[in-house]
Amino acid sequence: MRSMTIDDVVRIARIYGVRVSPKGEVGYIVARPDLEANKYRSYLTIWRPSGDEYYLEAESISSIAWSPTGSSLAFLGRKTREDRKEGVGLYIWTGKGEPRLLTWFKHGASQLSWPLEDRILVLAYTEVEGDYDKDGDYVATSSIPLWRDGEGLVAGLKRVILSIDPGSGYTAEVAAENTDILGYEYHKGSLYYYHAPDPRDPLSHRLVKIEAGRKEEVLEGYTIGQLSSSDDKLYMLAHTRPIGISSHYRLYTLEEGEASCTSCGFKWNIASIAGFRDGEPVIVYLQRGASILAQMSGADARPITGEREYVHAAHVYKGIAAYILSTTTSPPEVYADMAGSRARISRVNQWLAREVALVEPIHFTVEAEGDTVDAWVMLPPSGEPPYPAILYIHGGPKGMYGYRFHPEMQLAASRGYAVVYSNPRGSDGYSEEFADVRGRYGEEDYRQLMKVLDVALERFSLDPERLGVTGISYGGYMTNWIVTRTSRFKAAVSENGIADWISDYWASDIGYWFDPDQIGGTPQTSLETYISRSPAFHVDNVETPLLLIHSMEDYRCFIDQALAMHVSLRVRGKKSRLIVFKKGGHGHSILGEPRHRRKRLEAIWSWFDEHLRGAINGGRQGGGDPSTSPKPAGKP
Repeated sequence: MRSMTIDDVVRIARIYGVRVSPKGEVGYIVARPDLEANKYRSYLTIWRPSGDEYYLEAESISSIAWSPTGSSLAFLGRKTREDRKEGVGLYIWTGKGEPRLLTWFKHGASQLSWPLEDRILVLAYTEVEGDYDKDGDYVATSSIPLWRDGEGLVAGLKRVILSIDPGSGYTAEVAAENTDILGYEYHKGSLYYYHAPDPRDPLSHRLVKIEAGRKEEVLEGYTIGQLSSSDDKLYMLAHTRPIGISSHYRLYTLEEGEASCTSCGFKWNIASIAGFRDGEPVIVYLQRGASILAQMSGADARPITGEREYVHAAHVYKGIAAYILSTTTSPPEVYADMAGSRARISRVNQWLAREVALVEPIHFTVEAEGDTVDAWVMLPPSGEPPYPAILYIHGGPKGMYGYRFHPEMQLAASRGYAVVYSNPRGSDGYSEEFADVRGRYGEEDYRQLMKVLDVALERFSLDPERLGVTGISYGGYMTNWIVTRTSRFKAAVSENGIADWISDYWASDIGYWFDPDQIGGTPQTSLETYISRSPAFHVDNVETPLLLIHSMEDYRCFIDQALAMHVSLRVRGKKSRLIVFKKGGHGHSILGEPRHRRKRLEAIWSWFDEHLRGAINGGRQGGGDPSTSPKPAGKP
């Protein structure tokens, strides 16, 4: 077994879009990085219970939907690079021959479904008359936001529901509002959808029903995450914001315009409704670092997957549960559960576990601030202790570390670094109260992170003189915050994080509602609070060398955040380095081009190797040697 390299991390394929057909077949999408071509090669895979598999290669595929009989499959994407430059196409494929292009969406489309043989539904952007400039010279809007992360400028556009005839491609608008439609579901001959009537309050949703051409408002005031139809009931995943946006999602049934909570006695946050089995909903919920697929009966969950596994996505239909799952030492693959029997149906990433020495994390708990905090440490598989150590901080704050595969942490361990990570207050996977850090960023969460590190130093052979810290998004914010509070770290890497809540309020695509909820008030009403929580205003005592990594197309945490920290440090003569990738959004560390992702990792490890007392394990292990890095051949 060999050590993990940067190229290994980049070459791990993304698997997504898993869907079970009415015939019991499973479709899923694989995006395999091609480092040499600097692109992703997308494959649509159909697995049949007989064990046969069929493949379709395309330039890109974003989502799939089976026809009601299971004889055909629709997908959104681009078949070839020669397809039109803007937007995505809707294609139909029978599993044989080439797919047929049905229609094209210039401004993009999402949430694809095929509820009736003669009707395909999508959410798609349409142009707002008077706001959209057809020459593309400018954008205009009387609303907010101006842009969305991952989508770019959305001024002059709004999301509507379109119906497409699968035979002719005829497209008609079936539902539109003054604001974006956020999601929909077809149930018993009626179309249900939800939107936020007031763009200033995008978490207060209105549910609308269209039946026989008649429009009816069903309910209002919930934050809705998903609608899902069983044979006899319509389910809603929602909450009423008892602790703002940190609230846990609950299961509701909708009958005669009334919402009844069926899971309000359930402690854990529900991430999604995967489908139904035996007339009961099957959900994915988060629990102490695990993401668990379970069948729900009222507020009782019967797990299908284990408490030390992580379900990334799932779909359940006709008794078959298909899901994408990883563990701490197994990268994501697709599995199918039939009558309680699990089978792995993909082998996309198995090369990694077969060739690379992977580290099993050690779980420990820490008592801090009245909470029991889950924490983990990865120790290097070789080298002499005490080891240099890096504290990783997840995003969110309502993110979660735990039992999923963390390739960048495995890379750190392979390079001779110990890795410490945890779920401090604010994390998902615990009680709703535990997730609530509104108005207290940098308080309990900071103290718990420091206590976790203290305990790790006591229990494991880690070098207190060679400590690093890193994180992305909220993790980047906490990295910025930490270096203004302590000098115990000899190097820090902050990625796409917040440094100035004042500018974030107006520049971020979600700042105008996220920041009042999480920080409290607005810059106009609570300026001192915003300043007190902003690391860029507290840099005078910073001693830790800081590497800031950001991307120009990040509209979630805009580029001004990295600039605020970098400029504030440099004018004071402190060590800061700023790397800005010209492309890529907030999730560029995962979704960026392969070459982009490789260079990002090279920069991170060059920084840590330089500042944590020289290179570890004989060098930088930069991009890896293409002659020795695995190149899986053929179809997934």
